[in-house]
Amino acid sequence: MTISAEEKLNQKLQKPDYLIIAGSTLYGTDTSDSDKDYRGFILPPFEYLVGALEFEQYNPKCSHEDIVIYSLKKFIKLLMNGDPVCLEMLFAPEWAINYRSEIGGIIRRNRNLFLSRKFINRILGYSESEFRKVKGVTLKPIKKNPNEQQVIDDIRNVFHLPKQEMDGVINILFAHHSKKIVNSTRKLGQKRKSQIEKFGYCVSSASHTVRLLGQLLELLTELKITFPRPNAEFLRNIKLGKISLEQVESTRSELMLQIKVAEHQTLLPKTCSSKKIFGLYYSIIRSSMLKELDG
Repeated sequence: MTISAEEKLNQKLQKPDYLIIAGSTLYGTDTSDSDKDYRGFILPPFEYLVGALEFEQYNPKCSHEDIVIYSLKKFIKLLMNGDPVCLEMLFAPEWAINYRSEIGGIIRRNRNLFLSRKFINRILGYSESEFRKVKGVTLKPIKKNPNEQQVIDDIRNVFHLPKQEMDGVINILFAHHSKKIVNSTRKLGQKRKSQIEKFGYCVSSASHTVRLLGQLLELLTELKITFPRPNAEFLRNIKLGKISLEQVESTRSELMLQIKVAEHQTLLPKTCSSKKIFGLYYSIIRSSMLKELDG
């Protein structure tokens, strides 16, 4: 019986080429109220590769799980642009991998192809964004015209990016605008607001700040990222409000100094080789199509 392209896609999404448990479980910082995060990618069916059908990502709305599954092409492009979450996926340990097809294995084995200095500014940007949330403040462009706001709204409505990715896009768009620090507690979610009220600062954002900087330092010096994080207990204690804000700020400052030194010594290439990466991508497509035609 012939099945439709949409049915083939749904079958792929049920068992992706690569799927990991991400977020706090991966980092080793999960607590009793932590949600489950899953990230993965698929090579879409033949009809989505050469026909008029399109697939970029799958992000169903679940109350207790956060699931994002990209097309392999989008996943590769995100990596080439320095997306930190996508990079984390390729360094997940065996116990965190739910599914891994032959295609997933190929991409994972070639993860060093995607390493570049582009991750430096992206990770630093995410970390800085989280650190501003620690105290409930944000950097707001002093001048933002209606056309620029419309661009932001269009990106939100068309691409439905996760908040962390959307924050990164906004940072890039307004990188050259003059900015001022403003209170943003009103825009924080209820969870973050309650943390500030209880502990005097947003503990989850503080934990993310320190974690991201630690991951960047390891990437710069070791060309890898370890999960669970070696300092997972310290990160979890930050989330639980057991570490003072002064200790968090001191740790952040120390990591920033180490990163500054490591940037000058790192073996990370300036950019990754698009020729090698897309050569790998096209060979995967070619092999997959031949198998599908033979089948």
